[in-house]
Amino acid sequence: MSLMVIFRNSPTRLVKFISSSGRVTTRGGMTASACLKERPMRRAIQVSLLVLAFSVLNIGLSATGFAQDAAGQDNVIKRDVDLVSLYFTVRDNKKQLASQLDQGEFRVLEDGKEQPIKFFAHHSDVVLNVGVLLDTGTSMAWILNEEATATSMFMKHVVRPTDLGFILSYHARVDTLQVPTSDIALLKEKVDEIRSWGTVVGTPDQAPAPRPFPGPTPPIGPTGQPFNQRREAHLYDAIRVSTLRYLQHEVGRKAVVIVAMSGDSRSESTLEDALEVLLQHDVIAYVLQIYDPPRDRTHRDHCDVIHTYERDDHGEEVLKKMAEATGGRMLEVRGMDKLTTALDEISDELHHQYSLGYYPENQKWDGKFRKIQIVTQEHGYKVYARKGYYAHPKEQAMR
Repeated sequence: MSLMVIFRNSPTRLVKFISSSGRVTTRGGMTASACLKERPMRRAIQVSLLVLAFSVLNIGLSATGFAQDAAGQDNVIKRDVDLVSLYFTVRDNKKQLASQLDQGEFRVLEDGKEQPIKFFAHHSDVVLNVGVLLDTGTSMAWILNEEATATSMFMKHVVRPTDLGFILSYHARVDTLQVPTSDIALLKEKVDEIRSWGTVVGTPDQAPAPRPFPGPTPPIGPTGQPFNQRREAHLYDAIRVSTLRYLQHEVGRKAVVIVAMSGDSRSESTLEDALEVLLQHDVIAYVLQIYDPPRDRTHRDHCDVIHTYERDDHGEEVLKKMAEATGGRMLEVRGMDKLTTALDEISDELHHQYSLGYYPENQKWDGKFRKIQIVTQEHGYKVYARKGYYAHPKEQAMR
């Protein structure tokens, strides 16, 4: 639970840790030296904003600091806090965001037992780390254009100067289009690259050649044989890569937005692996399930990927449960032209979140999963919050 580490550490030591761990060799179109100059300063700004916010609230949280490995393994964090922190959103019975509720409206339960709330706040201004995971398995240029346009607009609306956004594509392999940055122009430039991947007919020799993520490369069929999109999407691998590479050590709010055109059947990771890593690192997942019928009966891809998502109730339910377990949602997007609207809805949620924290009365850190439930005093509200956390022992190293 890397987010919980933030609130009981002095800003001096926190900035020192972040600066020493920001070893980046490349950042998309940026040089390594530029990355090293940019990242520690941005993280320092993020930490300062967090410390200021909670100082104003007079939370009174004690500073204990990050404990780094004496052998110099500065990519290892040791957790020495008990605080459980949650970011969540609330909607009323009309499905409108309810963002002006007071602390007295909420109760938090852990394994069914009520826990005293130690702090509560509206945190729409807390730094945000957000990634968009794009399914680029289709060969249809107009679909890729819609993905690129919608993603660019989303990043423009949601990423502020103190925030970080990144973009991954996934299909036969996982590819980083842009590592975390607050540069909106750079994000747009990198996501625009997928526009050129579209072809009229999707065949292996016409497919893009993305930079592969280290690991085995899935086999590709003979040239001329159409892609089978439903057998190639590495969705769960993309979730784990994005979280472990770009979110686990970040401060502030963390979210991934997954544009899914198919189920997962090729990942080395399982659904359980993906969900566990999201919960361990306090990452909220939003899933946009695309279902796009043909614009007309003659507008078809020879791979039939225009029918982007099989109407499989089991597959839909799996993605829905994964998203809701992290405090996110699954949105069904009926048509690529609706993608921008769906992303706008997520952007609105991310800027209207609450935050609360508590010290669990159960001090047995046995690594087991503990269920969390946030309930409202008044009926008619629906709370979107992660469903629990893993009670890992104190001083346990997290990589």
